[in-house]
Amino acid sequence: MSDSPAPAARLRLLWMLALAASFAAIDQWVKLTVSTPDWAYHHRSDVWFAGSCMLLVGTAMLTLVPSKMVVLGASLLAGGVLGNLLSASANGFNVPNPLFIGASYGIAFNVADVLIVVGNVSLMVSLSVVVIRHREELDAMRVAFRRAVREQL
Repeated sequence: MSDSPAPAARLRLLWMLALAASFAAIDQWVKLTVSTPDWAYHHRSDVWFAGSCMLLVGTAMLTLVPSKMVVLGASLLAGGVLGNLLSASANGFNVPNPLFIGASYGIAFNVADVLIVVGNVSLMVSLSVVVIRHREELDAMRVAFRRAVREQL
């Protein structure tokens, strides 16, 4: 076996993709089984669509971080983004939001929205833990970077 981290990163990527697809499938199932009133469809733009696709690529890159919790957070975030992308694609860039807080005309949302929020929070926490655990390595990299910059000047 190679000393390269590539096989482990590929495995984390596969896990992230499988979990994200599962989370997106749950979102799609809820959107298909729970009716959405006309006012609870939120229109999305081409820019939103392109930005969401770029966000999916960014979450895939997070699997380079050797942490199962980062992979889980990236999976939650990617699953939510993918769920909303699929819904927008199938509904003329209108995303159904069948879940409500409050009476009619309250706050409308969907499972994908919840996944995005939970994924974002879990990524912030797990990435903070990774940085704190590896702060010595980061300090050494910072010193090496400053030394290289000074040499260039």
